Amino acid sequence: MIRTTRLALLACAALAVACTANQPAADGDKGADKAADKGAEEPAQSKADAEKAALEAELRAKEEAVKKLQAQREAEAKAKAAAPKTFRKGQIAPKGLELPDLYAFNKAQGDPIDGEFTLKMAFDGDEALANPDAGKLYAIFDTTMGEFACVLFEDKAPKTVASFVGLARGKRPWWDKKTDAWHTDEPFYDGVIFHRVIKNFMIQTGDRMGTGTGFPGFLIPDEIDPQLKHNKPGILSMANRGKNTGSSQFFVTVKKTPHLDGKHAIFGQCEPKVPVKISEVKVKSLPGVDSRPLDDVKINTIRFERRAK
Repeated sequence: MIRTTRLALLACAALAVACTANQPAADGDKGADKAADKGAEEPAQSKADAEKAALEAELRAKEEAVKKLQAQREAEAKAKAAAPKTFRKGQIAPKGLELPDLYAFNKAQGDPIDGEFTLKMAFDGDEALANPDAGKLYAIFDTTMGEFACVLFEDKAPKTVASFVGLARGKRPWWDKKTDAWHTDEPFYDGVIFHRVIKNFMIQTGDRMGTGTGFPGFLIPDEIDPQLKHNKPGILSMANRGKNTGSSQFFVTVKKTPHLDGKHAIFGQCEPKVPVKISEVKVKSLPGVDSRPLDDVKINTIRFERRAK
């Protein structure tokens, strides 16, 4: 009986060991497993962080390179714009020239005036004209269809008025395309026709060639005052073919022409009666000359005076 009991106890003990071996790990063992897993994850995370940091550094480097290239190109563009332009005699005047390139272009054409032609130069030899206290400055046009007077805006468009007065008085040198010579002390506008006349629009003159394609050898910068408008008949304004391409040609409106505002330099206001009369003459209907009067309408001369304010 005793032997049987001992055998039974040994069997139970063996069974207990086997059961214990098949049981899940204890809490302490679980912690050890987690630590092992974490240790395996840490190198992988460090590698990912390093790759991310390297990518960010590469992107920053590329951004800096792009910024540097843009700055270099902007600097080159500024340097190119600031560099003096070169011109040749006889070339068509470029549009949009700014000072001092505009004066450099004039000089290349042989202009004796080195830089700006001033009101002082235009009034040379006439103390009364040179004295603004004597009154407003007027231009009196003597034409083959009558006289008309224009008050000149010397305060708002001094360069334009100086060029106009200087040409009319023979004080501003000008180039003659026919002879390839510069003229001084010779009035420019005497005998010049109104080559473009459009009813209900304007009358244009100032080209010694009489075609609208003449050129006196120099340009003047635009002087566009936003307060001055083509809002009535008699507005005296510069003709041009683009920004800063004005020279000797000008026009007088015979009605409101608001579409010209901001594009042409206004430099005076004229009595409209005679300009309107000129605008109504019969014109040629040939290609290219469809707005030239059948019978020439000429400027005989232009004189200047001051009138009390």
